[in-house]
Amino acid sequence: MDKNRLVRRTMHAGLALAPLYYLLPVDLPIINLRRWILLIAFIVAILLFEVIRLRKRIVFLGLRPHEKNQIASFVWAAAGVTFGLWLFAHDVASAVLIGMAFVDPLSGELRLTKIGLVPMLVIAMIVYFSICAATLLLAGDRSFFVAMLLPVAGPLLAVGSEQPKIPYIDDDFLMLTVPAIGMGLLLFLM
Repeated sequence: MDKNRLVRRTMHAGLALAPLYYLLPVDLPIINLRRWILLIAFIVAILLFEVIRLRKRIVFLGLRPHEKNQIASFVWAAAGVTFGLWLFAHDVASAVLIGMAFVDPLSGELRLTKIGLVPMLVIAMIVYFSICAATLLLAGDRSFFVAMLLPVAGPLLAVGSEQPKIPYIDDDFLMLTVPAIGMGLLLFLM
């Protein structure tokens, strides 16, 4: 595996740590701020870095060559992380974040094996379902029925949102926001 791909896969896996945000106290004692301010500071810092990177046309390890002149995937992922952590229940956001952190790179690696689209989609959905169900059962306080129903929608929406290639919008953002919105709507309708 080349260094760029290894960096991207490692960064994806690191997204699984984002739900640790919920372990922070809502009121941060030493700096006397609310927890959500850290989230806003995080996305603002990423956006400022991206503006500088784009203006100077910087390409660094892990960045794909086509991202030199467009918003990079890590910015889209940061926007999706912020969106999920801020707007959704902790168990749903955690399930989506951990699911995407592992299933997106898994799909990329499976694509390289040339096993075919259908087997790749089936494997990705099974893994996403498993991660989502385990996370909802462990991190949430929902009934078993709900904790098993949400993961049915999650993989369909997450893996499905990865498939269309939309110019300038990275699948990292879509794989976080689309299933979160879908599972959130499903919860709302219950």
